Amino acid sequence: MNAVPLLERTIDVDGHEFAPPHLWGEIFGPVAARLADICGPFIQAMGEDYIHRPGQSADDAAMTHENVWTLRHTGAPGAFDMRRRLEAMDLMGVRSQLIFPSYGLWGQILATPEGGGAIANALRHFLGNPSEAETRALGFAATDEWNDWCVRTTALAPDRLRPVGMLKAPRDVADLVGQTRDLVARGVRALLINSGEPPAGLSPAAPELDPFWAFLAESEVPLMAHVGSDLGFIASAAWSEAPAFAPRKQSFELGFEPYSFATLHLPVEHFLTVMVLGGVFERHPRLRFGAIELGAHWLGPLADNLDMWATTIFAGRIEDTLSLPPSAYLARNVRVTPHNIVEPVAQFFTRYPHLADCYCYSTDYPHLEGGRHINRKMHDLLAPLGETVLERYFSANGQWLLP
Repeated sequence: MNAVPLLERTIDVDGHEFAPPHLWGEIFGPVAARLADICGPFIQAMGEDYIHRPGQSADDAAMTHENVWTLRHTGAPGAFDMRRRLEAMDLMGVRSQLIFPSYGLWGQILATPEGGGAIANALRHFLGNPSEAETRALGFAATDEWNDWCVRTTALAPDRLRPVGMLKAPRDVADLVGQTRDLVARGVRALLINSGEPPAGLSPAAPELDPFWAFLAESEVPLMAHVGSDLGFIASAAWSEAPAFAPRKQSFELGFEPYSFATLHLPVEHFLTVMVLGGVFERHPRLRFGAIELGAHWLGPLADNLDMWATTIFAGRIEDTLSLPPSAYLARNVRVTPHNIVEPVAQFFTRYPHLADCYCYSTDYPHLEGGRHINRKMHDLLAPLGETVLERYFSANGQWLLP
């Protein structure tokens, strides 16, 4: 057992950059400055002290143990100054952390206007109703700025800070592989894909995508799905247009009403179903995949469902594609993050012991959804299951996504 106490060497597989919009241009570049103005009406509607913090000129909240576990949003210490993030991680006992986009997601919404829904339509209105091609180009430019920031930030502390680069909707497989190779060559060590649409217009299991999967596996670069990066999966906004789902301020990232929360795992569950049954993890056994901030309640039932079909009516056909039960690929290749406190994480370990390597610790720092003093709360919740479970959850399992 590692001599360093467990809660002083945790692996956090979900952190975020979180800067107030009036500082986007300074941090990311000119496209970000323009988007700060365009996104302003949405951001201001969320209220002061969330993203909109007009009086803030720097990441300067006092760096104390209490603050890193209680202050949230753009006012948290180390929210957007990644040198200070390292200090915050030290206080939180976090050895290394994946850092997902906040600003960058606005670019993805613009770059996927057909799947961005009402927000994309509203942004286009504030832009003066440009063509879909012009809107997509602006979104791609914003994504490029995010990726440039990822390169600079990774260089600060490559073993500790792992910003997640964003893959733009590819024209074809060559474009997808080219983007991936370029970002990895520049130092990016994790990549985010839109799980709501077929990559390059192809099934994830299509043989044409094998060069993409092979490069990721060989480079030990994990591919990520994350809440908010699943545009286009639910094609119609009408599903949520009912009085029971009227938006109220709760969480921008996870949605404003119960329908969004209850369905946010569906795109990645579908994506993984295709990958597993299509033999992607069979052909690429070292491929690393993370489903982040999408909950974990769905993983066990998905494993049961896939195993059922693989051992009954399709057993003969699937044996030509898979040498292991589908659940074994999920256990080996996939990692997920339970929603802190909301989900019965201890039950997942006891109900699905064959998936015990999948469940990972996350703080969502500095977003509100991560919870306050979440390390101690989750430790106390899982402690009755013993040291092995604690070690897996807080450290060992997450290492698959931060090699």
